[in-house]
Amino acid sequence: MLKENLEQLFEFIAQHIPAEKIMQAKKEYQKTTGEIYEDDRSYNTRMALFLEWYLLDNYIPGTQNTILENIIEENHLTWDQSHLEACQDIANNIQALFEVKRIRDNSVTVLDLFNDEKYLVHEGNSKLVFRKNDIFQGRIVHHKDKWNFTGYFCFHPNKTQRYLKDEAKKIFLIQRIWKKELSGLEKELSEKEKKSSKNYKYIQKVKIKIERMDKGTKKNNLINKLLFLEHNGNSMAISNQETNKKINRLKIETIKLEGRNLISELINKLAYMNLKWERSRQIEISDIYKN
Repeated sequence: MLKENLEQLFEFIAQHIPAEKIMQAKKEYQKTTGEIYEDDRSYNTRMALFLEWYLLDNYIPGTQNTILENIIEENHLTWDQSHLEACQDIANNIQALFEVKRIRDNSVTVLDLFNDEKYLVHEGNSKLVFRKNDIFQGRIVHHKDKWNFTGYFCFHPNKTQRYLKDEAKKIFLIQRIWKKELSGLEKELSEKEKKSSKNYKYIQKVKIKIERMDKGTKKNNLINKLLFLEHNGNSMAISNQETNKKINRLKIETIKLEGRNLISELINKLAYMNLKWERSRQIEISDIYKN
């Protein structure tokens, strides 16, 4: 079902996106993945992978929206609700190098080499498609309470596994640094919010005391104290806002956008290596899968 929604999206861009824009995007894509020819054995799969990239990894210039996110925004009032929900789930896909850990009749457990997390993915033809320890390029989508593949893969030869894992680990370590930084900022914000809350409660108590007092030195002292506390509260609020902005920038600009870009660039580079291997059996695989 999910793959049908993706096919509908492919048809939508063919009908609504100018052909010259698609061709320009294809040229950009093929700079890293290699030019695709109709006599390539994997031509259809690689064209589908290009369309996935175009929809899901290609951003509208000057925005933080992918082509698909922009299409959803423009058509959310006219599309069927079930199709809209499926497309929104597809937009939130996870692209990765996956390693097959366990195969069942209707599912497969895979390890995302970029985040070291396992996913149980629904796949009716799992025993026909996968072998244990395979490493492949793919995308998973959480739809209707299940993880699903988009259905298009690029399998890499077993002899390349050490190289693939080393390359994936570089991104894993970068992301771990980002997550550690995010955790530190969130902890910092939590502590600041506790202090702000404590300061706010103290302000309320002082206000009540002032209201109950007659004019005099004590009341004037409390008023000065209140002014000091309110000044502190404003400073805390500004500091909290700044920390919140740092958290949002780290989440969106770094972890989401830059992280996706790193993954996309590596996967595209590996897809080109795979294409070279597909076309020639006269070259040692270690001479293709290398930096």
